[in-house]
Amino acid sequence: MANLKITITIPSGKVGEYVDDYIYIHQNTEVDKNGDPVYTDGQWAKEHIKRFIMNQIKRGKAAKYRDAQIPSVVDDIT
Repeated sequence: MANLKITITIPSGKVGEYVDDYIYIHQNTEVDKNGDPVYTDGQWAKEHIKRFIMNQIKRGKAAKYRDAQIPSVVDDIT
């Protein structure tokens, strides 16, 4: 399969509003060892969305592995 590129375009007049709304829920709290922010708010929104997607892929892999397991029943041993 070829690469899959996912693009989200936010109209320039809405970027500030949408980033503010996003970080209101997903706060930009990551700091370095000096206590300085690691990401700007816009960078954090992009990073958080990327992490969310990766987490969903990991959840899917785990679910596929879990569902492929064959349960063993041993309660019929006498």
